[in-house]
Amino acid sequence: MKIGLIGIGDIAKKAYLPALIQAKDVDLYLCSRNREALEEAAATFPGCTTFTDRESWIESGIEAAFVSTATGAHEEIVDELLDHGIHVYVDKPITFYGEASERLLAKAKDNNLILMVGFNRRYAPPYQSIKEVPDPNMIIMQKNRDHQAAEFRTFIVEDFIHVIDTLLYLFPYTIQDIRIRGMQKDGLVHHVMLELEADEGTAIGIMNRNAGTTEETVELMSESETRVVHNISDIVTHQNKQINKHPVNDWEPMLQKRGFFGITAAFIEAVRKGAASYTGYEADSRRHAIAEQMVQKLMKEQ
Repeated sequence: MKIGLIGIGDIAKKAYLPALIQAKDVDLYLCSRNREALEEAAATFPGCTTFTDRESWIESGIEAAFVSTATGAHEEIVDELLDHGIHVYVDKPITFYGEASERLLAKAKDNNLILMVGFNRRYAPPYQSIKEVPDPNMIIMQKNRDHQAAEFRTFIVEDFIHVIDTLLYLFPYTIQDIRIRGMQKDGLVHHVMLELEADEGTAIGIMNRNAGTTEETVELMSESETRVVHNISDIVTHQNKQINKHPVNDWEPMLQKRGFFGITAAFIEAVRKGAASYTGYEADSRRHAIAEQMVQKLMKEQ
């Protein structure tokens, strides 16, 4: 299978290229206007075919493509790929705007093409472990950073959307109500909190960009146990008065732990099966819609 990748930034070099180079029966076609980055990638990952011109890259016969460019360029590139009948994997978010993201998802579905969004945490083994806990009544996720207050769309759509996705992945209930709160100053968002309410429980997402540290924690509570994942790695179970730390496989590659191997393999498998069996459109649409809802509410409150 011929698979393209456009955009040779940090995520492409650290995550997608190492994962793709290990995929079976895959030929890689790289595209970037940055010749130096392209040459470096080709030297690090031998066997790749390289292009500096997007048109030639698209016409090379690629069946699917990974889009790992700056978010502002996503819409134009994804549109063009879909117009040429090419399945697309795009870094989150699809675009900065909910309406544009929904349009592209609908376009892909209507044309029997896959458009998968890079929500890698669903494929991270620690989060798959925490999802095994039955009947959760409360989930709390925090994804915090140090001194990085940001404008609305950067904060919510580029970063907090990971929290939205993880909560929806872990929370198995029909959501009855959504509550959004945040603190902002001089056009910058400092922290936000999202509450998803269902008859069976509550899911809470928090991001504080003035937390004094960078960390990520998910705590899932149920009648049988509380399970905690710290920094997409350490898993601890609290049951009665006992605390059990799950064993960590030190030999497990970091890209496997963070879900990049899993999501890359899932996209390739989806392409091989065809769009008729792909079911991710609605879920990804919901994530972008909630992100847009949060942006609109916070902007009204400034």
